Amino acid sequence: MGVGRSGVLSRVAAVLVALVAGLALASPAPSGAAAASSAAAPQMVATGPDYMKGSASYGGTLTAMVAARQPQFTGGTLQWYRGGTAIPGATGRTYKPTPADVGQKIRFVAMLTRSGYETQRAVSQPTPPIAHASPLKRTVRYDVRVNATGTIPAAEIETFVAQAQQTYDDARGWRAGGTAFVRTSRSESQFTLVLATSDRMTSYSSVCSAQWSCRVGRNVIINWTRWKTASPAWNAAGGSLRDYRHMVVNHETGHWLGRGHVGCSRQGALAPVMMQQSKGLGGCRFNPWPLPSER
Repeated sequence: MGVGRSGVLSRVAAVLVALVAGLALASPAPSGAAAASSAAAPQMVATGPDYMKGSASYGGTLTAMVAARQPQFTGGTLQWYRGGTAIPGATGRTYKPTPADVGQKIRFVAMLTRSGYETQRAVSQPTPPIAHASPLKRTVRYDVRVNATGTIPAAEIETFVAQAQQTYDDARGWRAGGTAFVRTSRSESQFTLVLATSDRMTSYSSVCSAQWSCRVGRNVIINWTRWKTASPAWNAAGGSLRDYRHMVVNHETGHWLGRGHVGCSRQGALAPVMMQQSKGLGGCRFNPWPLPSER
């Protein structure tokens, strides 16, 4: 999906130039005597609009297009912004939207310089809200239940509910393949996300165990012990608890979506999310998100 005013841009493309790559952060605006000196300097005049080209979506690339000036600028800096906030490290000519950008608008600000002339500020129009990698294909409704011996603290249940939804919403997850998840009531849901203590796991099926999470029928069951501590193999590989929680929700939900277990494709590759990473990585690197081939 292109961004910018294509009709106008095609007529002025011959006089447009892109900023060189690898530019540093813009310097703050001058003040005091320096500001007065700058104001008295002649101005460079833009010969066309400043704009972006590329794809305003996660997985796409945006390129800053800065119009030529009369006389031409000889130096400058560039900074990409998410909304009104500068994106750390995003100072090159191109920018690849990240999961954090989905739903946000992106723009760039360039500060153009030439000796003896006033510094020019080039500002692009913002993109539309950054889109997911794939358009929405279907929405799945789920409810949440707790099955526990004893009491799981309410705050821990709230964290489980919130973090599971974050996993479902993340642009790197099943949403990258076009599937969205919405929490609803039991009567309207298509599957149930369960947080269960280890002693309750086998009550769903003999194929479940007290040690691992599992999926049985409409129930996607997350083992409370694994949720709290991850697994020995995951911890030994250096994975974080938050990434483990992403992985286990994606893995067990993947079974409900119809995906089966797969193995490590090659030494050093990212593990498929449908690999049993809780038990070991088989030479792969831990990975909480579905690979493109799994979506």
